[in-house]
Amino acid sequence: MAQVRAARTLALAVVGVLAGMAASPRACAQDPVAYQDALDAAWAGRTGEGLRRLDAYLAAHPGDHAAQLDRARFLAWRGDYAASIEALDAIGPDDDAAKALRARVLAWAGRRDAALALNTPQYDAQSSDYDAAWTQALILRQGEWPERALPALATVQATKPDAQDSRDLARAVRLPLFSSVGLPLSDYHDSDGISIESAGLDASLWLGDRWHLLGGAVHRRHSADAGSVFVTPDGRDHVDEDRVGAGARYAPDNDIALELWLGTSRIDTADGGNDDATIGHLSFSQYASDAFNYTLTIDRDRVDVSPRALAVMRNGYIADLRWTPTLRDTIAARVAFHDFDDGNQRDDVLATWMHAINRSDHLMFDLGAQGEWEHNTDNTGNGYYSPDHYTRIAPMASAYISFDQDTGLYLSTALGAQRDETFDNWKRAFDVNAELSVGIFREWLLVARAGYSQRLNQLGHYEGTTVGLELRYRFCDYRDGRCPHP
Repeated sequence: MAQVRAARTLALAVVGVLAGMAASPRACAQDPVAYQDALDAAWAGRTGEGLRRLDAYLAAHPGDHAAQLDRARFLAWRGDYAASIEALDAIGPDDDAAKALRARVLAWAGRRDAALALNTPQYDAQSSDYDAAWTQALILRQGEWPERALPALATVQATKPDAQDSRDLARAVRLPLFSSVGLPLSDYHDSDGISIESAGLDASLWLGDRWHLLGGAVHRRHSADAGSVFVTPDGRDHVDEDRVGAGARYAPDNDIALELWLGTSRIDTADGGNDDATIGHLSFSQYASDAFNYTLTIDRDRVDVSPRALAVMRNGYIADLRWTPTLRDTIAARVAFHDFDDGNQRDDVLATWMHAINRSDHLMFDLGAQGEWEHNTDNTGNGYYSPDHYTRIAPMASAYISFDQDTGLYLSTALGAQRDETFDNWKRAFDVNAELSVGIFREWLLVARAGYSQRLNQLGHYEGTTVGLELRYRFCDYRDGRCPHP
């Protein structure tokens, strides 16, 4: 889930860094002072004020075409893409200026196929046009082959090399082209007396659009209260684990990627020896359409929730699905089957729906719901939760707060109810998570995470807390010509 939150944070941050771009040209207006006041407020980053002033202007001058376009543009700068498209619909599908802006809004919204269909004819007809090239670069930075955006970006930088719009676009375009080295740290504690301390080192080397090389190593200590049901079968209350592995990601085209990662996990044993196990995953990802993408994964790993569970290996078969039927709605689901080597088998589903509620200058706020279901064939007593039938339902809320282009805070919470076959009735289930990112578009990125979970049950309650810190250095000096600088 941490990777999901990180991806969500990055996507929202890209919105933030692009939000003030490509300001509308000054146009003749029927009330030039009022119109200019609206433009000045929006250009200064006060898009809410700009929209209010522009709505007042349009109420008095409803036929002003340039003002109608600016209204759609301001809405997009706030991340309210659905409202922006609705404003463009009101102008009409055959308006060339509205069509060009629609392509850019769709690109901001991640609808890259639809955006390409609108913008590519204009870009092909006049590739030196600044606005068409700017939108084309914005579109092509998305997907598995972001390098395709570089020719359009070169046009943008050559046409207006000193423009802030050009510099900000370069920051966004070059981000997927970086390699990186990261140092993730995390610490987990819960009311069952379990703690997991982790320190790692990972690397992703970008070799071009088709290939990424991956590598990493992690040391973890899994601990439990002495004498609890989570200690090892031989009575040890902690186990050290070392993991190391390497892999590659291959993209045969812009919509498909294959990733293979193989490694080994070594845990210490009571006699002073080691227990080695092969771990890894193979995944297939596809951007099936603007509204739907998915990842299918086969993986093998330890059950890493307690010292006792570490000796159990599992094979997993997982489908991650993401559907955005509208520009305001996102539905994500994980469907999984796990086969444990202690005889247990597990089926589980986690589904989330989120709806965009508010888009403002520094805040994006969503509401939705989450449902979870799990079935295990056997409760083996091997140190991990394995109910016959578990269900959780919860309303959800999430927010992204943008402090500036390089700093943002993502928050999410879910408060609902859960039960399994041992419960007399539904019990409270609560989760809250926070992720602060500093240096989103810089070489050095610092991400701080914190999470808290509470589950009431027949015997009392469970509480778990997680904190984490990740320092990442991103670089492209060895392929400097392919990583444009602002």
